[in-house]
Order: sequence, then C-alpha cells, then structure tokens
Amino acid sequence: MPRTPTIRDVAARAGVSVATASNVVNGNRPVGDASRRRVLEAIAELGYQVDRAASALRGASTRLVGMVVPDITNVFFASLGHGVEALAERDGYDLMLVSTSEDEVIERRRLGALVGRRIDGLIAVPASDASMEQLADGGVRLPPTVLVDRGAESPGFDTVRADCATGGYEATRHLIGLGHRDIAVLAHSEHFQNIAERIAGCRRALSEVGLAGRERVVCGGHNLESLRGAIEMELHRTDRPTAIFALTNVCALAALKAARGLGLEIPGDVSIVGFDDFDWMLALRPYLTTVAQPVDDFAASAWALLMHRMAGDVAGPVERILLPCALKVRESTGPIRRRLKAVAEAHR
Repeated sequence: MPRTPTIRDVAARAGVSVATASNVVNGNRPVGDASRRRVLEAIAELGYQVDRAASALRGASTRLVGMVVPDITNVFFASLGHGVEALAERDGYDLMLVSTSEDEVIERRRLGALVGRRIDGLIAVPASDASMEQLADGGVRLPPTVLVDRGAESPGFDTVRADCATGGYEATRHLIGLGHRDIAVLAHSEHFQNIAERIAGCRRALSEVGLAGRERVVCGGHNLESLRGAIEMELHRTDRPTAIFALTNVCALAALKAARGLGLEIPGDVSIVGFDDFDWMLALRPYLTTVAQPVDDFAASAWALLMHRMAGDVAGPVERILLPCALKVRESTGPIRRRLKAVAEAHR
C-alpha cells in the first residue's frame, strides 16, 4: 500500500521549508506568491490531504469556509456559490455549501452542522433579513461572517448588496419611456428588503410622472408555477397590464411562461423586464431586457471582507458594500401598441 504523503513530502517537492508549506496549508502566516504556487502544485501532484479533524482538535485553522444559500437550484445563488468557490480554491480554502430551502428552521440546523465542522468563516444569503441576527442573539457562536444580498441592516455583520432601489427605478423609467402606464410588478414576496427596495424604486419612477399608485404588485411565492399562475390572473383581466417588471430571475421566467401560454406576443402585447442577467435570457427570442446584478462583484467583495476578518480584524467597524446594477435593454420591451394604449386609457 502506498504511503500517505505528509507535509514534509510537500515541502521537499516544492523546495521550501516545512514551516513554509505548513503556512500555506494552514494560513498561519503569509507566504510569497512563488513559494505558495510551488506548494499548491506539490499538494496537487502528491495528492496531499489536510487532516481537517486533527486541525480542528488542535484549534488550528481548518481552511474550511462555509456558505449558506436559500436555493441552490436558483441560477443566481448557484452563480454566486461558483464565484466564491473559485476564490476559495485560489486562496487554498475548501468551501462547504449548504441550501436552506428558504426555511429558517433548516437554516439553523445546517448552520449548526457547519459550525460543528469548525469552519474558519461563513458567507451567507440568509433565509430572512433577520435570521442571522436572531441566531447570534440566540447564542449561536458564528465564525467571521459576511451577509450577501439579504440582511443588509443586520447589526454586527459585514454586508454586500446591490443598489436595488436604483435598479427598480431605472427599469420602470424605461417602461414609462415606452408609453407603459399599467405595470404589473411580479415578486415572490414583499418581505425582503432587497425586493421592497426594487418596488420602492418602481414607485418613485411612477410618482415622478404623476402615476403614483398605478403599479400592481403581484406576489406568487417562491415556486415557479405559483408565480406563473399569479401573473396569468393579471394577464386575463380586461384591463391587463401592458408591461411586467419581474423582480427576480425566477419571476422573469414565470412571466415569460405565462405570456407565451396565453398566446401573447412579447413585446407586442406585453413588455417584460427581468432582474438578474444570465445566459438563458439570451437563449430564446426575444432576448430579455433585464436589470443585471454584479454577481462576480458580490463574490469578490464578500470574499475580500471575509479574508480581512479571518486575518484577525474582528473588532473593526462593520462594512456595508453597495454595488451598482445595470439596465440591459434588449428585445422583450417595446412601445405600447395603439390598440392596447386605447384600452389602457379607457380604464384610467
């Protein structure tokens, strides 16, 4: 049976001291880029594996980082996890990713399992805006933690989020500029700060042109088919909306399915604006107009904050990072048709 490689074998292969190899593996002290690269190459060539359990028992760094997301099947959270994983790999960490299914009870249990593995740090998209704060207040001892997308005002946590209010404002201004006055806003729930900010941006844009209160906020839950059913009800109305502002990528897919299922032309009969920007939005015609969130910047900013905290600055002031969104105008939005305009004006 071949002998299991040791840290001494790694050091010898890399041409560095055992202490240097250990520092790369355990992150105890900084190591130059050239030496670090040679050690990582030696680890890969030898198949060296760190004994995480032994490291945890010694109280040393386990080089493990945990990540919690609400739904790993959602392309936004999957893309975010992929970005964090790449950064963890670059810096010599392993990532343990868990999903909570938007359930705070499951979130508590999964977090307990991660903490039990002695993770060095945590990046979390909470199940609710207050859930991580409640866990900390309830005595759960969390490692250095950064919250992403949700929980932006949670005291004691570094946070990274998008400027959702401006994103909602710009999307609605775009629709108004095309002549739309009856806009359905499709959301899974209004009970998240990021969603509420998107709706607030929409309302601000409408209010500026004398259309305060004209938005129709439709909440359909987290399930794709329930969202589709909710927006279909609006599209069945005599005074149906001429445009839909879908506040997540799942909401956008639901709106597209509903419109196509009813035989409506996009954008001829109904214009659609989404939120988030992923490859599938350019897979079928018409290409989707959408508000793009900077997913790569989410990952990079959260990882940089976490590395800073794990390096020892645990008592510094809380960091709040706000990232810009970008409106991508494509084919799914267009001027309101004359016939629809007449119908809309008749129902004012």
